[in-house]
Amino acid sequence: MDEGLLLWINQGWSHPLLDGLFWWVSQRPWFAFPLAAILLYDSVRRGGWAGGRWFLVLAVTVGAGDLFGNLLKDLFAEPRPCQTLFEQLRGFGGALAQPCGTEPNGMPSNHAVNFFAAATFVALTTSWRRWRVGLVVAAVLVGLSRIYLGKHYPSQVAVGAMVGAAVGWLGVWLASRYRAMLGLPDFAGKLSPNSIFITHMSMNPDSIPAAPAPAVANPLPPHRLSLVAPLYNERDNVAPLLAGIHEALATYPHPWELIVVDDGSSDGTAERLTAEAGRYGPHVRVLTLQRNFGQTAAMQAGIDAARGEVIATLDGDLQNDPADIPRLVGRLLNEDLDLVVGWRQNRRDNVWLRTIPSRIANRLIGNITGVRLHDYGCSLKVYRAAVIKEVRLYGEMHRFIPAWMSARTAPSRIREEVVNHRARLHGESKYGLSRTFRVVVDLLSVYFFLRFLTRPGHFFGRIGLVSGGLGFLILAHLFVQKLLFSAHIGTRPLLLVGVLLVLMAVQFLTTGVLSELITRTYFASSASRSYVVRPDDGGEPVLDAGWRTPHG
Repeated sequence: MDEGLLLWINQGWSHPLLDGLFWWVSQRPWFAFPLAAILLYDSVRRGGWAGGRWFLVLAVTVGAGDLFGNLLKDLFAEPRPCQTLFEQLRGFGGALAQPCGTEPNGMPSNHAVNFFAAATFVALTTSWRRWRVGLVVAAVLVGLSRIYLGKHYPSQVAVGAMVGAAVGWLGVWLASRYRAMLGLPDFAGKLSPNSIFITHMSMNPDSIPAAPAPAVANPLPPHRLSLVAPLYNERDNVAPLLAGIHEALATYPHPWELIVVDDGSSDGTAERLTAEAGRYGPHVRVLTLQRNFGQTAAMQAGIDAARGEVIATLDGDLQNDPADIPRLVGRLLNEDLDLVVGWRQNRRDNVWLRTIPSRIANRLIGNITGVRLHDYGCSLKVYRAAVIKEVRLYGEMHRFIPAWMSARTAPSRIREEVVNHRARLHGESKYGLSRTFRVVVDLLSVYFFLRFLTRPGHFFGRIGLVSGGLGFLILAHLFVQKLLFSAHIGTRPLLLVGVLLVLMAVQFLTTGVLSELITRTYFASSASRSYVVRPDDGGEPVLDAGWRTPHG
């Protein structure tokens, strides 16, 4: 497989232009060093001495990756392809390649290590779009060049790319952790326009001081607060949850209500909720879903039933602290925001099963959706009801609520606040590594709906136009060779690639047209709910009745 892919790239791609391109990008004196000099100049021009120090850290990271690659080569030394397969490899101009010496040079490809380390470091520490994209493209071309020139096997280049990415990430992490000692700018703070570092998120979230919270004592505008707490098989947490909420809001100066949603529990949670709610009064409302629809649907049910101008959501597992709610509401109203998201800065969860996957997911979601928060998964959030009620939640979309909200309001009206996080005392967590796959699938849906919901033809059309353009160029190239040079093109893989690209273009373009028609139907149809409430829940409450007021 490894040799077959090597020979296919070396022979099937053969072309004088690729010969020159891959030779050039594979030469450090003629490509890597001039590129590094241009990057150094640009970083100093943008950031001054800070830019120079940043480049020095980048150079040390790449150098460390090169040394590590050499150590691995000593452990996995083997002959180059051009030393063992030279009779099958094609040289420049189509001639047979010659043996390239006897010195072994095995896994990984140091060229791939160096370029992917640099690309990863730049991508994670700067906001320079051209450099980020350009270095990734350069890294891919350098890796392909080592295969095309017969210097490394594809597996060696792939391992080099992975090692390089890991080294680059490690360099970013160390630079962030020892930022003050190295004299580097803050990765996360709002820096001057000339700053070279990313200003929207930290590579080390734990090092960021929390934004100063507004004083809770500040008078709040008149409002009514609705709390929504979905529960699923949390029987032992029902009484402590309701007691904790009432204790936290005992002196709340405005009317509030609590909506607890039983998501089809099978352990007696519904019965316990009904009994506990009767102890507190009509401001505690219980919704029981017909079956288990999932946390997103349960949360949507509570939001639909909420009557307040401000809505707060929290989990029913006691890990969210209700005492944080007044502070979050204060910030929402005093700063005229539409959403305040809780940030569990010091989590009390299993590191491997929940904390690390959550941090990876948070950064992935932030990069794709453009709404950059430290903690998307925290259920403790406070919303302006007029905005959240315009958003419909399906599937596993509750973790993407800030992204959905950004489609209805400006991202500048979405903020986060550090909140307390407590260890689970009763019951079992409903989450694990299996949710990662659902998050990835839902993230693709979020990306599409946020950017292309009203114009899906643009999404499919772009792919179709790029595919069709490449296919047309390939077929035009083969046509010229056949017409002018009488070349035999019938058995060339390039012909098949060109035809497939053109057919793909036709399919994507027609899919775009059909999606535009479906979109019109979607907007014309009525919205449907993702849950069913049991008919014995007492119907809709009276609008002005059943509120907990400061006086009783």
